[in-house]
Amino acid sequence: MKKALLLTLALMLSATMAFAQAGSVGVFADVAGTDCNLLDVVPGLCTYHFVHVLHGGATACQFAAPLPSCFAGTYLSDGQKFPVTIGNSQTGVSIGYGGCVGAPTNVLDISLFCQGLTGPCCYYTVVPDPNAPSGEIEVVDCSNALLYATGGTGIINSNANCDCNVPAEDSTWGKVKSLYTD
Repeated sequence: MKKALLLTLALMLSATMAFAQAGSVGVFADVAGTDCNLLDVVPGLCTYHFVHVLHGGATACQFAAPLPSCFAGTYLSDGQKFPVTIGNSQTGVSIGYGGCVGAPTNVLDISLFCQGLTGPCCYYTVVPDPNAPSGEIEVVDCSNALLYATGGTGIINSNANCDCNVPAEDSTWGKVKSLYTD
């Protein structure tokens, strides 16, 4: 009985850890995936970055990121970061990293013509590729396991009413307590 309970607990823990290691694919102003405040304040070329953050090592991802209807600009092209990139951000893209890479991973850049007319608080969210069989944002980890990531949201022209939040790394209670010890 104890062995069965221990095995069940171990399986639950490993499944939780595997899910947490899929991370998040989001749209950011920087290639490190730390600034989700996107700008469209003057007319001209803009570049936004899709970054796979908070994963424990991955070899591929699949997602879509069609421009939100509130964006007052024009999609121009995707800038590939890896040679095995199929599709595009607007209709669905699959990206093979060419090996096991750690986080953060800048997987794709998007070039836009910004008109400087987008209103405040325009949410730009990464969503599942409509062609993904699972209906999820798919990630392949370094052991070739298929995992499901979350989609991050950048905010074009954010302000005090719509500040964006960058996903935080998992922690333990001990690490949190150590921040506040004397």
